[in-house]
Amino acid sequence: MENQLVNQQNKKKRSDFIDIERLIPRLLNAWPLYILSILIAFCIAYYLNNWKLNKIYSANTTFKIKDNNSSNNSIASNSINFIWGGNANKIDGLSYTLTSRIHNEKVVKKAESYIYYYEQGRLKKSNIYKLDAPFHVHIDTLHSQVSNVEIKIKPKDNNSFYFEVENKNGTLYQFTKDSILKATEINLPKVGYYNRWLVGSNYKLLIKKSNIPFTENDFSFKLVSIQEATSRTIQNFDVTNPSKISSIINVSKSAESLNEAVDLLNTSIKVLVDDELSERNLSAFQTRKYLQDRITVVKHKLDSATDNLQNLQKEKGVYNFDTKKTDLLTSLTNLDKERIEVEEKINALQRLMPKKSSSVDNLIALNIAGLDVSYFMSNVDQIESFENQKIQMLKVYKQGSDEIKEIEQQITKRRNNIASIVNAHLQKLNTDLSAINSKLSQAEFKARDLPYEEIEFVEANRGFELNSELYSTLINQLNTTDLSLASIVSDITIIDPAKNQSQGSIYPNPKRNYLIALAIGFLIPIVYVIIKELLDFKVRVLKDITSRTDIPIIGLVGPLAGNSPLIVINNPKSSVSESFRSIRSNLKYLYKNPSLSANNKTILVTSFIGGEGKTFNAMNIASSIGSMDNKSVLIGLDLRKPKIFDDFNITNKVGVTDYVAGELELDKITQRTILPNLDVITAGPIPPNPSELILSKRMDQLFEELKEKYEYIIIDSPPIGLVTDSYDLMRFADCTLYVTRYNYSEKNFINAVSNKYDESEVSNIGIIFNDFQIKTGYGYGYGYGYGYGYGYGYGYGYFSEDEGFDNSSYGKLKRLFGRIKDKFF
Repeated sequence: MENQLVNQQNKKKRSDFIDIERLIPRLLNAWPLYILSILIAFCIAYYLNNWKLNKIYSANTTFKIKDNNSSNNSIASNSINFIWGGNANKIDGLSYTLTSRIHNEKVVKKAESYIYYYEQGRLKKSNIYKLDAPFHVHIDTLHSQVSNVEIKIKPKDNNSFYFEVENKNGTLYQFTKDSILKATEINLPKVGYYNRWLVGSNYKLLIKKSNIPFTENDFSFKLVSIQEATSRTIQNFDVTNPSKISSIINVSKSAESLNEAVDLLNTSIKVLVDDELSERNLSAFQTRKYLQDRITVVKHKLDSATDNLQNLQKEKGVYNFDTKKTDLLTSLTNLDKERIEVEEKINALQRLMPKKSSSVDNLIALNIAGLDVSYFMSNVDQIESFENQKIQMLKVYKQGSDEIKEIEQQITKRRNNIASIVNAHLQKLNTDLSAINSKLSQAEFKARDLPYEEIEFVEANRGFELNSELYSTLINQLNTTDLSLASIVSDITIIDPAKNQSQGSIYPNPKRNYLIALAIGFLIPIVYVIIKELLDFKVRVLKDITSRTDIPIIGLVGPLAGNSPLIVINNPKSSVSESFRSIRSNLKYLYKNPSLSANNKTILVTSFIGGEGKTFNAMNIASSIGSMDNKSVLIGLDLRKPKIFDDFNITNKVGVTDYVAGELELDKITQRTILPNLDVITAGPIPPNPSELILSKRMDQLFEELKEKYEYIIIDSPPIGLVTDSYDLMRFADCTLYVTRYNYSEKNFINAVSNKYDESEVSNIGIIFNDFQIKTGYGYGYGYGYGYGYGYGYGYGYFSEDEGFDNSSYGKLKRLFGRIKDKFF
């Protein structure tokens, strides 16, 4: 007994959760909703792919960076090159450079991408690029221009076009200074001509016709600031190392136009190459200028020394010395040459000292300064990197902030390293210079023993030889520098330039969006059905009853479908009438044993609330029993809301209340029906105390008289969920029929009755499922038949209401839409 009670409790607990057996058929049979949802999702995805979302295209280029270590002997390689610090960290360096504002400002100016072009389609306005437009706009950047004014161009003929400006208000912009001057208004002529400058007080532009023809769409353009154009250009650069070869670099760029991505990417790489060449040539140009300046000075000294020597030779007539004097002159000349070389290195080295503004001012080739390359360049590269970082950081942080102070400390540290290198080398050169000067003093001391005329000649010859040798050396170095300049090429070699090959867009991804649409379109009906199931508290299928109670189902009654409530009498061949005959047959399984009376059976019909069909079922059960040879009576004991009289075409002037009150006897309140064996006793006038009347002794007397006169007594009782009258009347009944109605009664009503049944407060009770319908998607059931086997299962045309059944294609389609409407709406 305890196990049975536990099982019943577990059954009720399970019934509170979603029923998988009920849910799965509903999910499977929701196929029209799946189709509709997927179609709508696909339409949305199609709209997003083709109109709403801007298409994004990608272009890429691949290039190779030469290894700087392969040409260390050249003047260009020995110069201070500070682009990326060699091949180390090249990807990070390139990413930083390609996305830097300074670099992209150069790209914007070179590509003239500060002019935006638009095309107005049927649904939206799209950004296009100058290479996609039927015209090209050029402006005079030295002239002030009105920016942020959209100007439409409409063709007039082959040589002219119309201007259209909806909103003339803009800002006066100066491109050379990248500054907005003031708000202004543009006044353009109505007609313009291709290839002619249009000049006004606040505009100067030239429009050229491109090879792309005009279409029915509207085209327009707008001038924007360098800053705004740079912000657009700077986006979506990606630098990767696609292979194991570290010197191979791939750069990609995304934009709303494929031509824009290709043009800006190629322009960006071109600017990168030009900047790299300029930086590589910087020290070579500085060296060349330094040598040219030195040659001018030495040439002047050489000319002066030559004139002085020639004048002495003419005056004194001395052209040659003896061997001893020649050796002395050679020694002096060689020492002078060594002194000059050391002094030149010291002078050149002074130019390599890092300045406060930049680490590369007045650079010359390191070999002229006689300095080691690797360690010096490492520090200079780091200085330049930190200085570039400082420039970018100053756009975010204030001067004097901790972040700026930290990077300035790093720059100072590298400058000190360079200063240490230069100072150490200077000390060595000064030591060498002191030794040379000492030797030179000794040689000059020996020359003092010569006669005055010869000393004068020796000095003149010494000056000539020294300047001649120095001039020849400088000329050779200049030639070497010029040759180096001519041979310098960029370290960047483009392998595969960006190209428009009609590549498809990378965003939106149509296939992915359609897959997402398919998933969402499939998921929404599932969620909808689950939520609808969770929020569905109505009784719809048999398991809504059987999962909540052990009370047997005595019968299934289909929908009335517009027929008279007395369907057993008025339409005896209908399926509903057959269901009541089935209930009549099943009643024998519910009667009390032993019965309350040996000669008759009393059947009480009730429900939980009004509207569930208890009166309808009571009338037709009584009619079904009364249509046989059994003497039957239908008694209306819903004293608060009597109903049964209208359908039988009788009145409610007298009834049970008159009998219980002692005013009339049984034969005075009994009314006949068209069925010979069926009588009806109505409730009568509504009393003020119905519950007291039901519990009165006079009510007991009424049923004693009825049991002596009738074989079957059918009681139409009040709803048990509203009043307790039905429970009081159950003492007269051999069985109780509880009526629940499809899509009207709630599941918890079953629980309430089941609790009474489990606690043995009610017994001999059966459930009638009224208005029972099989809706596609609610799964299981016992068929549309009634009483476990009767009904439509026999086939169309068996019952009278099936005679007008439309089995044509139109009828099937009409029923299909009807099921969809009932199921989802």
